[in-house]
Amino acid sequence: MDDTISGKVAIITGGGRGLGKAMALGLVSEGAKVAITASTESQELEQTALECKEIGGQDCILTIQADVSDYSKCEEAMTKVVNKWGALSILINNAGRGMTYVDKNFVKNRPKLWDIETDTWNMIINTNLNGIFNMSKLAIPLMMKEGWGRIINISTSLMTMQRRGYSPYGSTKWAVEGLTCILAQDLEETNITANILIPGGATDTAMIPGEVGDKSRTGADGNLFEPEIMVKPSQYLSSELSDDKNGLRFVAKLWDDKVSIDEAANRSSFEIKRNRTY
Repeated sequence: MDDTISGKVAIITGGGRGLGKAMALGLVSEGAKVAITASTESQELEQTALECKEIGGQDCILTIQADVSDYSKCEEAMTKVVNKWGALSILINNAGRGMTYVDKNFVKNRPKLWDIETDTWNMIINTNLNGIFNMSKLAIPLMMKEGWGRIINISTSLMTMQRRGYSPYGSTKWAVEGLTCILAQDLEETNITANILIPGGATDTAMIPGEVGDKSRTGADGNLFEPEIMVKPSQYLSSELSDDKNGLRFVAKLWDDKVSIDEAANRSSFEIKRNRTY
């Protein structure tokens, strides 16, 4: 897509599977060096690293066990990245916990707020929202040192945020949208940007009940998208082509490869901020 990605250092949280894996492979294919995190060591993390190395060589990938809800683990992750590659330019906040932690069949059962376990609520909040704060707080000073940077926060569709029965997950994503809007304004005097990226519908990941790859599965809105839908817009947002894009919401399903990159970006992005007083 753009050779300005080549050589840049990125962290993708929750990078061992699903959307994170697809975006990691996408950035490595453009020459980036990518650290992927997961809350626990897993075969998925190592498999993603193996596939990345097949594309970008042995030095293109770093796997890190780090629960993003734990600030000290985030600090350790940043230290490992800087010690290995000496810099950080791109942070994709993808790690998240979904409604399967509340109810394995949440699409059908639609759990009520008062039936949700307090510990489960706090776990989802701490990962989906506080994890973004922790990683961004640590990453931005490193990006300022480099004089350039990207924060890409993975969110969800507006309908999902307000869907009945999705109270912990939906609430965190509303908060992430507001946080990104504020952060983008905080960063206006820098060469760092903050944007939202969403698939535009449910995707074939572990966030949805059932086995990944089972073609009979559907989301609340119908058929599932493949995680690879995130690749092109995440590449764009990680490159210098998106230098003038800040505080926007990109919808991956609206990205059109048949038009120019600039046109595809414009067609698939919307303002988060609305100049209203009510």
